[in-house]
Amino acid sequence: MHALTINDAACAYLLKMPRPYQRTVALERCTSHLVESHGITLERAGLAALQALAELETLNQTAYIDAEASTAHVVVVRRPGRNALAFSVADLLRLHAQERSTPMPPATSQH
Repeated sequence: MHALTINDAACAYLLKMPRPYQRTVALERCTSHLVESHGITLERAGLAALQALAELETLNQTAYIDAEASTAHVVVVRRPGRNALAFSVADLLRLHAQERSTPMPPATSQH
């Protein structure tokens, strides 16, 4: 039997959280849980929580980050059958600032 990784623990914690949740709240709670329950540093726990959340958010996506094409200054996203997307650090910072200043739309149910 294999031991669970920190990523596994982070995913398990996030999957148990009631939905919908705010991303920042989920990250904070998961990070705290990992520090307290697994005795890891705050920095390592925060990264594991962020990676797990990103993994869960993209579970059924066909798009992916092309790690070989990405650099410290640009993230390349591949979308099968479509053109690649490229986001510079400046682009990502603008998106982040815009997201923080824009209220979240109300949750809708899709049938």
